[in-house]
Amino acid sequence: MRNSKESVSKIIGNLQSVDGLKELLRSQLNYDLINLPISRQDWPEGAAAPLAEDPLLLASQEDFHIIYGRLNGDLKITPERNVVNRLLREHPYALFIFSDYKQRNWHFVNVKLAAERDEGKNRDTKRRRLFRRITVGPDERLRTATDQLSKLDLELISKEKLFISPLDIQQAHDNAFDVEKVTDKFFNDYKKVIKEFKTDLIQQTDDLAWANEYALQFLNRLMFLYFIQRKRWLGDSPKFMEDFWKGYQDAGQAQNTFFDKWLRVLFFEALTKPGIHGGHTQFLNFNEIREALALAPFLNGGLFQENGLDRKTGFTLSDRRFEQIFTFLERYNFTIAEDSPLDQEVAVDPEMIGKVYESLVNVSTELDTRGDAGIFYTPRTEIDLMCRLALVDNLANHLGEDKKNLFYELVFALVPDEKEEADQKITAAQLWGPIEQHLQSLTVLDPACGSGSFLVGMLHILDDLHVRACRQLGKVEDPYERKKRIIGQNLYGVDVMEWACRVAELRLWLALIIDADFTREDLHVRTEPLLPNFTFNIRPGDSLVQEVGGINLGHRRFTLEIPQALKARITRLKTEKLKFYRNEAARQFLTADQAKQEELRLFRDILEQRRIDLQNRAAQLRQMMAGMQIRLDGTMEAAPKREEWARELEEVTASLEDLKQAQAALRDKTELPFVWDIAFVEIFEGEGHGFDLVIGNPPYVRQENISDPTLPREMVTTENKKLYKAKLARSVYQAFPRFFKYKAQAGTPGRKLDAKSDLYIYFYLHGLSLLNRQGSFCFITSNSWLDVGYGKDLQEFLLRHAHIKFIMDNRAGRSFAAADVNTSIALFPAPNDRTDWGLRQKARFVMFQVPFEEIMSPVIFEEIEEAHERVMKQEYRIFPTPQKELWEEGAEAPEVEPEDETSQKKGVKLQSGPLIKIAHYVGDKWGGKYLRAPEILYVILAKGKDKLIRLRDITDVRPGCYTGINDFFYINKTQARELGIEDEVLRPIIRTPREVLYPSLDSGNIQNMVFYCPYSKGELKKRGLKGALEYINWGENQVTRKRQKTSAGIPWPKVETVRRRNPGWWAIPKLNITPSRNFLLYVIGERFLAPWINNSITSDRCFHRIFYRKENEVDSKKLAFSINSTLTFLFISLFGRGNLGQGAQKYETADAKKLFIINPDSIQLNENLLAKFGRRTVLPISEELNQPDRKEIDSVIFEILGLTHGEREDVYEAVINLVGARLEKATSLKPNDRIKRVKAAEKTMGIWSEIPEEIFEED
Repeated sequence: MRNSKESVSKIIGNLQSVDGLKELLRSQLNYDLINLPISRQDWPEGAAAPLAEDPLLLASQEDFHIIYGRLNGDLKITPERNVVNRLLREHPYALFIFSDYKQRNWHFVNVKLAAERDEGKNRDTKRRRLFRRITVGPDERLRTATDQLSKLDLELISKEKLFISPLDIQQAHDNAFDVEKVTDKFFNDYKKVIKEFKTDLIQQTDDLAWANEYALQFLNRLMFLYFIQRKRWLGDSPKFMEDFWKGYQDAGQAQNTFFDKWLRVLFFEALTKPGIHGGHTQFLNFNEIREALALAPFLNGGLFQENGLDRKTGFTLSDRRFEQIFTFLERYNFTIAEDSPLDQEVAVDPEMIGKVYESLVNVSTELDTRGDAGIFYTPRTEIDLMCRLALVDNLANHLGEDKKNLFYELVFALVPDEKEEADQKITAAQLWGPIEQHLQSLTVLDPACGSGSFLVGMLHILDDLHVRACRQLGKVEDPYERKKRIIGQNLYGVDVMEWACRVAELRLWLALIIDADFTREDLHVRTEPLLPNFTFNIRPGDSLVQEVGGINLGHRRFTLEIPQALKARITRLKTEKLKFYRNEAARQFLTADQAKQEELRLFRDILEQRRIDLQNRAAQLRQMMAGMQIRLDGTMEAAPKREEWARELEEVTASLEDLKQAQAALRDKTELPFVWDIAFVEIFEGEGHGFDLVIGNPPYVRQENISDPTLPREMVTTENKKLYKAKLARSVYQAFPRFFKYKAQAGTPGRKLDAKSDLYIYFYLHGLSLLNRQGSFCFITSNSWLDVGYGKDLQEFLLRHAHIKFIMDNRAGRSFAAADVNTSIALFPAPNDRTDWGLRQKARFVMFQVPFEEIMSPVIFEEIEEAHERVMKQEYRIFPTPQKELWEEGAEAPEVEPEDETSQKKGVKLQSGPLIKIAHYVGDKWGGKYLRAPEILYVILAKGKDKLIRLRDITDVRPGCYTGINDFFYINKTQARELGIEDEVLRPIIRTPREVLYPSLDSGNIQNMVFYCPYSKGELKKRGLKGALEYINWGENQVTRKRQKTSAGIPWPKVETVRRRNPGWWAIPKLNITPSRNFLLYVIGERFLAPWINNSITSDRCFHRIFYRKENEVDSKKLAFSINSTLTFLFISLFGRGNLGQGAQKYETADAKKLFIINPDSIQLNENLLAKFGRRTVLPISEELNQPDRKEIDSVIFEILGLTHGEREDVYEAVINLVGARLEKATSLKPNDRIKRVKAAEKTMGIWSEIPEEIFEED
């Protein structure tokens, strides 16, 4: 019979024996009871010892088993894992249930295979298992457990199935234990609650911004209480908030006073002071509550410190509103432990606070509109992987590259037996001492820390390594004190949003107190606050722009040493800041402001010492340059290093001027915005001169949306956006003045960063500048920079001045659920822009074929490190490439004019000389070539060496028509006729791909026209073009609609893109509408075509216009024949810009110019075949490749290349896989959450592939 959730809840709510468990399995979940003991006779000690008795095979269905084990003590994860690992040998399909010895608390454990390695030499043959558990007990909320366990009902699983296999049952169990589904449910409920709460506050105060921030703060405070009550620190009860609320309800006190009279006492007295005063009469009849408040842990400021948001007046937090929030929180089970990569609890953990924050932060001051923050939560698997990779890299940088495989085994050991094996190897190599010493001094920075996910992830890994190091070195350290030390000494974060910093602090506090083994009595007598002060570890501020008085004070590099006295002050400041962090009684700084003033004083003194040193060096250089030396013949000559000294003097003079400006800006300042060199003076001026690790996920903000993040959205204007972007660029030039040839005195760069750079490009360059010389850098960002034009600056910088250790992508799925963006992970060492040392390194591009969960293995990365040529394995493909070759592939030598008529026929010629000296880097398609490219690409390039040409070699490629105001310039024939607009000012145009029914265009079917009027109003009158003149006059009274790039309400003649046109705003430049015979799609979905027409026509930007230099119909058809081959679609799929994230792929004009095609001159044109192809609908690629005419066209092309039958099949397979992967990746996150792929085949005649109209929208 089908279970009822009420019955399931009743049984698990009173579960105190195996009999109750049997009742659940038999009557509610419909499994057959067996009740057979399983002998432990041959079990290893680690698996047998934790059990009080032999486990029981309680129930089954076919070969799916349900096994119960009673532990001989409390429930613990490690003993359970040991037992399960042994049982899985004979019971591969199973649910495991454990209880403590008293059978009061229970774990229902699902085991999902996370990865399985192939057997073979140097391959890990162990299975990685993901343990997921649901906890049931008297202290637990049971709603989630009830919901998820009810899904294990066999009757439900077998619904509409004639037969269910053990695998079917296992998959149903796997789905029921999906943590993501539980957290999604929590988040959706949270959004509903906070929306209603904010609406309530706004109605009372009419202050939208305050309501947003206060609601978030209030919910986070309550969630924190739900976490810490699990420690029984509040009234010795895991259900304190329930007791607290019930006490108020029973007290019969004035309505709507719970917040003012009860919660405020808890928040601002009990948790922030050592005890509460005795004047609170509201608690007189509630001894247990009064005692709980008196003995509440003294947490220290931060989250529960009364602040400006709390001091707002004019609102009431009603009992009804609190009850709604309380009811929501009471539904869920909270666990204070954040999941590890291989252990998860099906409950709400502290990571959820981070997810909530980083999802809701985009909803800034509007209730339902996403903001521009560009913050998207990084999944924990990616975080864990990146932290481990960066840590391995940094250990190798400091302790030796030859030991890197040992470090991979050490850091990527996730389960006990792996850790034991790796630890023994480290012991044998005598590395524990150096490792511990390095970990003690390690400094880790997330420059856009958000909710602190990377810092928490690094905390867990460092804590694990310290535990293992102490064990091997015979040391003992209290878990709470150890984590407290790690946070204080090793972890740093900065975020432009102060609220983000508070959330990061909150998560670090929760991660700390999980190991705080204090009784209520211990906490009561404790004079030191339980929670440390994170003021100097987590800093609010703009990581990219730090200006004071118009002077950029961003991190500046100096090579001169500072005197010992200043070094001693730096050491003392570092020590005192740690004392402040620990709240030590004998500390110098009693307040954060006192410490900040010392930071500023020290920085000023350092700058003054730098000024003196620079002045002395400048004088020394001038003296050396003025000197002469004697030749062997007795004559005098200028010193040979004069030019070198002159260059250095120029640099020193510029640095001196820059420094003086900084001193002037700081002279009278007592309060400053965040400045790297001041806030972390001990990091940048200490022994390391920078951070050891810079890691994170910077905001994804497109270039057109970049603005000053400290400004409210309503204050953002075009002007201040432009100003902020100029500051961003200037800060990058200052960070790497040599690369950008930056002249500090003039404030001008010799080379400019591409103005179209998205925000994360600035974070890349700034983050790299914050590293010390042996530092490691790891970011996850959009992968756009690998293929788009604005990525060229970062590409060249890395190629010349760094080592591209890893650029990793994942074909199996997308990392950011909420963002239409595909990502890559990058790992680099610290750069050095003084030399081109990077050109001697080898870059490694890695495409993983399986989810990241399945490659968390040292073996995988050891293999990747050792690969020196292209390697394909089941889990990944790697493409190692010398960085010098990458630079040359993306470089272009300057062209010179042809010397004579003969050379002119041959085209331009290049200057001669070493490429690095004469060429300039223009960028390359790293993603297309080295990550997404199939093996067949390299076969084609080899065989087509003399047969492939680039489209730009024989054509001029231009974008389609850009009107500036589509609403005015585009008009269909019927409308034009009705308005009396003359044919003389109309040109037929391909407006959208929807109009292109077939590849061969018929101008007679074109219904849309573009208004092309190059005449002044006076000329129109002379020519008698009355209809055109009236249309222009009508247009001058219209205003813009709100569009992608245009605000609403702007008069058409004043629109920025048209107002400077001559003779008037209505005159589209002639080049914009020049007609052509051949076209190429701009945005491509799962269909591809390159239309052609016998009589030239123009197109909108949805197509590129291709002007063949051989202006005749036959050659135009040969070009169409070549471009419409599947080979072209292969190149476009590889080298297009796959960053739209909705399955669509952009192919910009710059890309089209570089497109490889078969030289049309080598094609024997079959006009009948081309005509046949041109008269039919092009189908989705999987269907298109089966069409006879398609195969005939491709056969001609493949024959020219000399491809074998197998290689031709490889081309087809590669195209299908590339297009399929692009479309599937966009929908990989959740089947029910797929980003709109509207099925428009019928409407589009097989051309339009669900690509949003706004992609083409220009006005």
